[in-house]
Amino acid sequence: MSKPVFDNILTRHPLVVTFLFITLCLLPTLVIRDFTPDNELRYLQIADEAIENGTAFAFTLDGEAYADKPPLYFWIVMLCKLLLGKHSMLLLSLFSLIPAFVIIAIMDKWTALEKVTDRMAIAFMMMTSALFLGLSVFLRMDMLMTMFILLALRSFWLMYTGEGNTKRQSFLLPVWIFLALFVKGPVGILMPPVAIVCFLLVKHRGREIGKYLGWKTWGIIAGLCLLWFLGAYLEGGKGYIQNLLVHQTVDRAVNSFHHKAPFWYYFAAIWYIFPPYMFLVIGALFVSLSKSGGRERGNADDAELFFTVTIISTFVMLSLFSSKMAIYLAPIMPFMVMLFVEVLRRTGWKKWMTWSLAVPVGLMGIVALAVFIGLCLGDKIPALAGILAQFPFWRFWALKLATLVLLSGAVFSLYYLFRKKLPSISLIFIGASMLLTMYVAASRLSQANDWVGYGNLCETIPSDAEVATVRIRRARPMKVYLGREVSDYQNDFEKFKAAEVDARTLSDGPLVLVTRTEKLAKDADLAAFVEGHDHWFVGPYCAVKYNPDNNNPSITEQPLDL
Repeated sequence: MSKPVFDNILTRHPLVVTFLFITLCLLPTLVIRDFTPDNELRYLQIADEAIENGTAFAFTLDGEAYADKPPLYFWIVMLCKLLLGKHSMLLLSLFSLIPAFVIIAIMDKWTALEKVTDRMAIAFMMMTSALFLGLSVFLRMDMLMTMFILLALRSFWLMYTGEGNTKRQSFLLPVWIFLALFVKGPVGILMPPVAIVCFLLVKHRGREIGKYLGWKTWGIIAGLCLLWFLGAYLEGGKGYIQNLLVHQTVDRAVNSFHHKAPFWYYFAAIWYIFPPYMFLVIGALFVSLSKSGGRERGNADDAELFFTVTIISTFVMLSLFSSKMAIYLAPIMPFMVMLFVEVLRRTGWKKWMTWSLAVPVGLMGIVALAVFIGLCLGDKIPALAGILAQFPFWRFWALKLATLVLLSGAVFSLYYLFRKKLPSISLIFIGASMLLTMYVAASRLSQANDWVGYGNLCETIPSDAEVATVRIRRARPMKVYLGREVSDYQNDFEKFKAAEVDARTLSDGPLVLVTRTEKLAKDADLAAFVEGHDHWFVGPYCAVKYNPDNNNPSITEQPLDL
């Protein structure tokens, strides 16, 4: 009797099955989730302004030059907007999710595991690492950059080992490096060469550096960069080029004006970007660096050595830069998982690995159980009720079910880890349960979007009203939803009142002020203004309608409770 069709598909195409499962689990999030104000809405606003201005290389934000990021990602956003006539969360999210799948596929081919369960386990492990999962869902450039960096280092590896078409890879190497630069910035052009040089030096083959990073490589990169800089110069002028090449590169690296942090920052960050697998991957790194793994470090397999050198050299390089964020570690994540695979292949599954996985999974199960109990008893515990009252969507059954899914995944993972001695199945269970948890919880995203972004809020604002904000961080990207400018008065209510209320006449029409409800208790004048006019609440926001010819107050949705 032939095997069932599903078994044949799973055996032949385990990654395809895994990717389909991941996509189905994440699909509700990709469809329902709102754009976040901090970065996603800003990217959309920058793309909108570029379309309005007819520019492709020199960008603006609120009319001011924006040289923080290279053009490639904005081109993607602009193209999607031109194709659909609007910004689509689902379509734009694919440019985070598909690169994640490409990274996993490259990693799978590079490590060349044979067992279906092992390949699926590592794919789930990579996908559900905390930072990697977040980058697969949110709209950022980092996943695309990581993909191009991985492609660049894969091209080097194929040249180094003599696999494939060397001439083709020697051309692709600089193209991948440039695209990594073109999508995010300096890390894209620095990480591959630094890793290649350090690896060749460790292998005592420094004379071969020019073979991979010679005139051809740098000539292609320089030629592509010149085309980019020429376009930016023609559209933005000398000032934009200086901002792009000096202020956004040298200044950030030496004395950052954004995200400045001490040298040791990444030594702490590395632990919270990898849950629940941080002890496994960091433990594997220590094993690879030591002599305790069963083989002298000097005789280590080239692949393991290359992954180790890439991680260490990139980690040190990033630590030397003044500007630091945990998300900047994204490019080393695939290599840390690949290194774990190589160490596992060399040493076999060790007892320390069992406990390295069991401890965080057990803690995750405990947290899931605690959250489930808290959701069930929220109304009966005064301290907890006060917190949960701010988020009414917690009462829905879906969130309770989501915590039970996560708890079940932790239990089954520990069962297969300790009783069945099947760590691959354990990894699959924990990864699958995390994704299923997101699937179930996403059913309440439409309500949670009140706290995620401005979409639900902007839908309540009349189309004929001007909009101003006080005590709202990064408010101007509301323009993406409203289709008109937003006057942001930051924390200065008196300035708003003088400019918008005192000088307002009937011919100016209605005005809507948006502020955060929690700020009303800290600003008595602002609270009095809200109480004196029509107002309503959407999530954490309070919207106030001021109409010069009608100032009778009415309250909607909830009373103003200070």
